[in-house]
Amino acid sequence: MVSVLKEIKPFAYGFVATICAAVLIICLIGVVSLVNSPVEYPETDSLAPELAIIGDSHITIRAGDVYEDPGATVYDADNPTAIIPILASGEVDTNTPGDYIISYSATDDADNTTLASRVVTVLPRSTGVIYLTFDDGPSPYTAELLDVLAKYNVKATFFVTAAGSDEMLVREYNEGHAIGLHSCTHNYAQIYTSVDNFFADLYCVQNRVKNATGYTSYLMRFPGGSSNLVSASYDGGTHIMSTLTREVEARGFTYFDWNVTSGDAGGTTTADGVYYNVINRVYSDGKSVVLQHDIKAFSVAAVERIIQWGLANGFTFDKLTADSFTAHHGVNN
Repeated sequence: MVSVLKEIKPFAYGFVATICAAVLIICLIGVVSLVNSPVEYPETDSLAPELAIIGDSHITIRAGDVYEDPGATVYDADNPTAIIPILASGEVDTNTPGDYIISYSATDDADNTTLASRVVTVLPRSTGVIYLTFDDGPSPYTAELLDVLAKYNVKATFFVTAAGSDEMLVREYNEGHAIGLHSCTHNYAQIYTSVDNFFADLYCVQNRVKNATGYTSYLMRFPGGSSNLVSASYDGGTHIMSTLTREVEARGFTYFDWNVTSGDAGGTTTADGVYYNVINRVYSDGKSVVLQHDIKAFSVAAVERIIQWGLANGFTFDKLTADSFTAHHGVNN
């Protein structure tokens, strides 16, 4: 047994020494690698946060409107979870027309700052007056129209014919609207053949209104307007419109044309089309006599939005009287 141990010990000692030497070499190699490897330092945050304005960068309002700024949002790509405050500066004086600048700034923890701004334009309060006028009724759509007008306490003017119910005429009158005369027949070939025929037709519709309401109206609008050329096809070359425009005034009538057309008697066939035609054509600082037809359902459907837009933009609405702006056209026949 002793002799065996004597043989094992030298072997064990040699094995252990070999292992230790190997470990030492590996450690030395690791130290050398660490010394020769470049040191990696954390990257510096040089990216500014992203600042985005909510809504339009240029907002337009009317004097007297309430302005509430939509604000802005911020995002930091280097630190998506960071909560970065947005500082806003600038004021909007909604009572004084002009351009105002709202400025925004956002700074991250690395002192990177982003700036943004919004322009708010305050326009003068409109002094315009809109006269909504409706030809060719009453019709099945007139009651709906009267409901809308009553909802906003807006008065309008109806140039009526012999069509429709007397009940609608009475309602128009009782609710404070102006009743004007348009035509009994609206038949160009009949009314524009002679002066006598024209006045026979005009007195016919005047009597219809009086019998229904007790009111004798002297407000009127020529079928086709005073500038119409269709009359030349039926008057035998007498230039009847030149005569009629003088004669109606001589007989105590006040005739009205229009200076804003809704297009509902032409190529416009939708409520949206009527709405945009009217709001884009009215005079913000003047008087607008708007031509519509309450026999067109789509035109009636546009009225509430027209009123809402007009009121929001400072317009007033009124009915026509004998002293109102007449919007006369040039007479072409």
